[in-house]
Amino acid sequence: MSGHRRGGELRRPAPRPLSGRRGNRVFYVVAEGEGTEYDYLQRTNALYGGDLKFFIQTPSQHRGLSASQVIDEADRVADEPGVEVWGPFDHDGRSDIDQVCARARRRGINVALSHPAFELWLLLHFKDFPPAAQSGSNRVIMEKLRAADPAFADYRDGKKRINERRFEALRQNDGIRKAVERSRRLANAYTYQTPDNQDPSTGMHLLIEDLGIVRRQR
Repeated sequence: MSGHRRGGELRRPAPRPLSGRRGNRVFYVVAEGEGTEYDYLQRTNALYGGDLKFFIQTPSQHRGLSASQVIDEADRVADEPGVEVWGPFDHDGRSDIDQVCARARRRGINVALSHPAFELWLLLHFKDFPPAAQSGSNRVIMEKLRAADPAFADYRDGKKRINERRFEALRQNDGIRKAVERSRRLANAYTYQTPDNQDPSTGMHLLIEDLGIVRRQR
């Protein structure tokens, strides 16, 4: 496969925005997980993209990546004009989170870090979560998510896909707007902390605001 080098590393050609989407804002989103995050993004795109004139493009192959690899993949299109690039990933107790976030900023890649994990964003569709450090553990969040709605009662490793029933449960009772508001409140609890220390928090509300699904707070 042809490619070019940046900093001595052979890089694949950047993917092109899909044809037939002229007039839409293009968001290229590289997620850490193989299924859950992409399910959420694709259902969001299908439901809201047409009316709000955006299109979410993701890599052709969805594979498990580290936070650093998410930025590597997103960097392939960081210089593409007219494409907004995002990298949602989990903290998962990694020691290099601050460095990864700083590298993303330098390359113009928008980060949506979930600390400790993406399940916090899902839970916020149903209820608040206090700004009490979880010490990198996702256990309490997972327990609360399974109890939040019957659609998530069996949510666990191997059963984390966001099917239509689960997505509708997330959307009911204005769940996406409420998740954004709850996520903002968590973010506002941290004034000086680096991303590594913003436990718990999620930056997914920033992506939802950029898509235009919920109006950005002024």
